[in-house]
Amino acid sequence: MVRKLIGTSVLAGALFLPALSRAEDINSIFKRVNDLVAAKNYSKAIEELGWATKELEKLNSQQIQGFLPDQLAGFVGKKVEANNALGFSNIERSYEKPGTQTRVKVSITGGAGGAAAGGLGGLAAFGKMAALMGAGAGGQDTFRINGRTATLEKNEDGKSAHLTVFLDSGSMLSLEMDNGADDAKLREMAEALDINKLDNYLRGQG
Repeated sequence: MVRKLIGTSVLAGALFLPALSRAEDINSIFKRVNDLVAAKNYSKAIEELGWATKELEKLNSQQIQGFLPDQLAGFVGKKVEANNALGFSNIERSYEKPGTQTRVKVSITGGAGGAAAGGLGGLAAFGKMAALMGAGAGGQDTFRINGRTATLEKNEDGKSAHLTVFLDSGSMLSLEMDNGADDAKLREMAEALDINKLDNYLRGQG
């Protein structure tokens, strides 16, 4: 249920636009904003602030990427994919286990500044509540990782598994395994991530 809920969210849709790798100097943008305000050209200043927001979203994505290491519990990380739109960010990295076809996609989905806002915060809170109410039902296991509510679902054919951690910030950490359903490994990978530090950053506390 939780997995389907997340899958149908706006964050999984086409609203995300690829983040550019090269960022414009944020200080230059704010200088232009200040100059425009001094000239009482408020309309243009608002436009420049929009560009500042875009650049800050890129910088935020780069910061979050640092929480996805090159190696994780014996799996090797591939290229990080970062997407931003409307104040939300979605950071993904696929990990592969050498010598096998087992792959785990790790995703961090959250607000682009401080605590996750609006729809995402509501989605995460609803998912957490649904997880607690449906604990043990329908093949879903509910437990805690670093004090955060987490759910684990296995595909009926045993070829895939999905673990979701609902962070206090309102963001979500997701680990999805293909060509395997090793729930112990998924938990090990989640616990190997610095969830406390990540959550604090997403709450604007670090």
